[in-house]
Amino acid sequence: MSIFKRLKTAIVDLISGKSSIDIEELESLLIEADFGVTLSSELANKLKKSTDTKTVLTSELIKIFEGYIKDFDISGHKPFVISLCGVNGSGKTTTVAKLIHKFKAQGLSVDVSACDTFRAAADAQLEKWTDRLGCRLFSGTNKDPASVAYTALQETKSDVLIIDTAGRLPTNSNLMDELGKIYRVMKKIDVSAPHLNLLVLDATAGQNAVEQVKSFGAVSSINGIILAKADVGAKGGFIVRIVNELHIPIFGIGIGEQPEDFEKFNVDKFIKNLIEE
Repeated sequence: MSIFKRLKTAIVDLISGKSSIDIEELESLLIEADFGVTLSSELANKLKKSTDTKTVLTSELIKIFEGYIKDFDISGHKPFVISLCGVNGSGKTTTVAKLIHKFKAQGLSVDVSACDTFRAAADAQLEKWTDRLGCRLFSGTNKDPASVAYTALQETKSDVLIIDTAGRLPTNSNLMDELGKIYRVMKKIDVSAPHLNLLVLDATAGQNAVEQVKSFGAVSSINGIILAKADVGAKGGFIVRIVNELHIPIFGIGIGEQPEDFEKFNVDKFIKNLIEE
C-alpha cells in the first residue's frame, strides 16, 4: 500500500473513530508523505488537542494555502517575461505548451525562446508545439543559451515571452552558472526580467522537490511553482511543505499531455483526496 493510501486510511479511520492509530503514528505518516518534520509535528500537536480531527486538519491545510494560490497577472509589462526552470524530465517543455494555450485563449500573443540549445530534441519538441499553437520560436542549435534569450527579448513584439531553459540537475554547477547568465543578460534589456521565474516540479518528486526549490532559488528568486504530472497518481504532499516553509505560491498544475490540460491548484480537491474516503 502506498504511503498516501496508508495516510488516507489512517486519517479516515481516525475521523470515524475506528482507528487504533495514535497521533505519533499519524505524525510519522505525515513525515513519510513529505509534509516535513516541522509541519507534521505541528499538525500532530494540534490534532492531539482536538476531538474533531477532520475539521482541524482541513482548517490547518486551508490556512497554509491561503494567499498562495495565484493566477497570472501580466499587466504592467510588455513583453511579460516568464522563465521556466527545473530538472530533466520535470515536464517543463509540455508546461510551455500549456502556458501558450492558456495565454492565447485570453487573446494574448506569445513568443517562446528555446534555451536548451545543445539538445536538438528539445528544440524539435518546442518547434512542434509552437507551430501547432501559432507562436514564434527563437532558437539556435549550439548557440549560447543566454544569447538566444537576449535576442528573443530584444526582438519580440508579443505580449508574453516564455523562456524555456535547459533541464539541469542542481548539482551541475556549470549548467546552473549558465542559467544565471540567462537571467543576467535579460536584465541588460529589462532590469525587471524575468517577471516570473517559475520552477516546474514533477508531482512524483517527493522530498527532493524542496531541495530543488532551494537550489534553483540560489541562482535566481523563484516566484512560483507549477506542479506537473499531477495526473499520474502522485499526491504531491511536498507542495504543502514548500508553501508552509518557503512561502512560494502555486501557479497551476498539469493534469495531462495536451496543451489544455492545465488548471488552477484546487485546495478543496487536494484536501478531499487526502482525508476523505
